Formats: sequence, structure tokens, C-alpha cells
Amino acid sequence: MPKWTLAPVTPLSLYVKTPKRRVTNAELCERLDSTPEWIEERVGIRERRFMDPEVGLAEFSAEAVDKAIALAGLTPGDIDVVISVTSTPDWFFPSFGVTVAGQAGIATTRIVDLTQTACAGAIYALYTAGCLLQEPGLENALIVVADRYSSITDPDDRRIRILFGDAAAAMVVRRCESGGVLGYDLGNQPSGGARLPTPWHLRGDSDSTELPRGPYLHLDGRDVWQAAVTLLPDSLLRALSAAGVKVEDVSGFALHQANVRMLESMTRTLGADPELVPITADTLGNTAAVASLTALHQLAQAGRAKRRDVILMGAIGAGYMWGSVCFELADDLRVGSS
Repeated sequence: MPKWTLAPVTPLSLYVKTPKRRVTNAELCERLDSTPEWIEERVGIRERRFMDPEVGLAEFSAEAVDKAIALAGLTPGDIDVVISVTSTPDWFFPSFGVTVAGQAGIATTRIVDLTQTACAGAIYALYTAGCLLQEPGLENALIVVADRYSSITDPDDRRIRILFGDAAAAMVVRRCESGGVLGYDLGNQPSGGARLPTPWHLRGDSDSTELPRGPYLHLDGRDVWQAAVTLLPDSLLRALSAAGVKVEDVSGFALHQANVRMLESMTRTLGADPELVPITADTLGNTAAVASLTALHQLAQAGRAKRRDVILMGAIGAGYMWGSVCFELADDLRVGSS
């Protein structure tokens, strides 16, 4: 449970972009052996957004990047570091981060792609950006997070198809004089509870009999649930302890939105006021690495992400990899969405 002892860094702006297409439970049930009521009762999700399959993820993310930079009062030339996060890039290579930076006119050579942190990606991106900004002369980092799980979930799998939605977000993080990141916690535990196969597996070149053998995301629901509701709350409490902050002193909790029922369970474990724990999964589904940023955006919209407010972010993803960050905002968080 490390205390942040490096130069302080703080989120400055955040822009969230969601697709226009709303996919209700009723629409999914036209193909799935399920009912809208069963889905909402089981996971608390009523609808989610799916991207147009003809639009690339980098192209979709472009508006979020441009708007986040503008909200921060910066130009592309002011960005010193780019951290990109996705489990669903348009291509394994070229680099998603390089592509996005090129679209935005960002010329920095400090670009890092995080491609296997899954739903925990935004937390690892914030940590990585904070570390890279320690280099003398660097001031501003851009974090861009985007996932399109509609492309990697089986349309006929009622257990998994109902959970996920698509989204993108961009956040500017900068060096500051005081406040900023106070404490954090990162962790991992090898597990095959969530897997996405490579083309090598699908060609049958491997002698492995391990699942999955199809092209879609595989989840062991029971294993994932148990890991999430135990490992992430523990991580959140360790981050708070490192920061010297009590649960009752937190202004808002920006937590991973795997599903509403899981979020409710974690809120009870933390002893947090549910009013301070935004829920976006009910209308967006699980937007993977973007999910905790949609919650942070909602906190800001509710007036709970202002200067001196203490925010606790946390997420867990496949691997398993998890992380939590506690920070005190050095300025009001500037947000937008479309």
C-alpha cells in the first residue's frame, strides 16, 4: 500500500464519448434465450451502447482526445506523454497510441500502449502517467481509454453479451504544486477466469485443450465475481490507508462498473455512502477500461469533483490485475461528454 512520494500529479480534464446506438435488453432478447426482466434483475443493466462496426476505435476516440485537451486549456503541442489503453484495438499493430496521437497532432515521442490490463487499464494508466511526468520539464499527460467489447462477445451467449457496452474517454493529467495522487495500490493474481484468444489459438496450431477455443471473450462468471468482490475492496482500502484517508472523508468513489449488483456488493463491503458511488452500468453496461472514468465523469457532473475533493478510483480486470488510486484534486475537474 504505497504512499505517493513523487512530485504531485492531478487529473485536470475528462471527456467521455459513447456511441449513439442504444441496445436495450429487449433488443438483445430477440436473439438470446432470455428476458429483459431476467437481465435487469440479475445484473442491473437496462441498456448499453454499441459502436458502428464500420467505425474504427481510433477514429471514434478522436473527439474525446480533442475535447479533453481543449477542456484543459491546452493545445496538442502541450502534451508531453500519451498513455493509451484498449483491449480491443483496430489492429495489434500499428500502435493505438501512436495512431491516436497522430490524429490529434500530438508530437511527443513518449507514447505507451497498455493493451493487456483489461478493465483495470485506466488505473494503471493514471499510475504510469504520474511516473513518467516525474521527468524534469514534463508537465502534461494525455490518457486515452477506449474499448469495443461488442466486437469480442458472442452475440448468442446470454451470460456475456448482456454485460458489455462500448465507450471511449480521454483525461489530461498534469503536474501540480499540492494535492494530487496521495496513495495507490496495485496487484495481480494469475487466473484464466477471463480470456480472449489470439489468432494462433484459433488456427488450431496449439495442442492446448484449455478454453476458450472460439473467437470470443470467455468468462468464468463465478470466479470473476468472487475475485472482484474480494480483491478490489481490499485494494481500495489499502489505497486509502496509504493516503491517510478514511472512507468517510472521500468525496466520491469512481469504481469499476462490471455490473450494478457487483458494484452494490463492493459498496457495502467498503461501508461507503451509496450516494457517493455513481452507477453508470445500468445504462452503459460494463465499458471495460473506460468504466471507472464514466463514474468519475458522473461525480463531476454531480459537483463532487471540485478542488480539494478527495476521490477514490478502483478497477479490476482480467489477469487478474487490479488497482486503486486515491487523489485530492488540485483544481475543479473539467468534464464533457457526447
